[in-house]
Amino acid sequence: MSDKAVLLEVSNGIATITLNEPKRLNALSAALISELNEALDICSEDSSLRVMILTANGRGFCSGADLSVKGGSSKDGYARGEATRQNMHNRLNPIVKKILNLPIPTIAAINGVAAGGGYGLALSCDLVIAAESAEFILVFTPQLGLIPDIGASWHAPRAMGRAKAMALTFFGDRMKALDAVESGLIWKAVPDGELMTEANAVAAKLSKGPTRAYSQVRKVFDLAAQNTLHEHLDLEAETQPALIATDDFIEGARAFMQKRKPDFKGS
Repeated sequence: MSDKAVLLEVSNGIATITLNEPKRLNALSAALISELNEALDICSEDSSLRVMILTANGRGFCSGADLSVKGGSSKDGYARGEATRQNMHNRLNPIVKKILNLPIPTIAAINGVAAGGGYGLALSCDLVIAAESAEFILVFTPQLGLIPDIGASWHAPRAMGRAKAMALTFFGDRMKALDAVESGLIWKAVPDGELMTEANAVAAKLSKGPTRAYSQVRKVFDLAAQNTLHEHLDLEAETQPALIATDDFIEGARAFMQKRKPDFKGS
């Protein structure tokens, strides 16, 4: 197995990013964070890509922060806090922002536990498919006395509602994949042995779709929670014309009139 912390494979317009420190349950080590940022930069610059899959090797997707780092128990609280601030602004949060800014649909294929920062990382993707044995755990507050981060505090209450998200955060209860589907936290759970088959099948389907529209759907859905209806109607009116101008719209309209499936090119 490669000694790289993050693997990137591109095939047929689909980029697969794999977290590759299974012995550490893919904890957010310095190497993993750095290489994940690099892989996302490569994806953002590759105009041939139509879909991105984020997954991991081993029995865990991502266990969150690497608490084994020396100096983590420093008695200097101010220094520890400042180091955390810099790490979040400069290295961790850019990962989520890069995923959200990719102009292509993104899929998280969750092979095992997604805890702490791994929880937020998983939910940063547009679609989350999990193996049935996977678990989602907000360990921040009961275990470490922290708030959920890497986007988890944004995603959890919006997906499940404030009451459920608060309880899961306060107590750190494990949520099984099927329960995560039931709660609206993720899209789909499949038998463990079918995870990557399903993720690749979904990616292949999306790769033949209207790529630009997918990223715009992400944008308008994310803004819906903060906009008034009037503001959102204006956003729709500003977003739709750019999509109407694409070749994909013309192809879609022709295919509809001709009663056939559209042949989208992502342009």
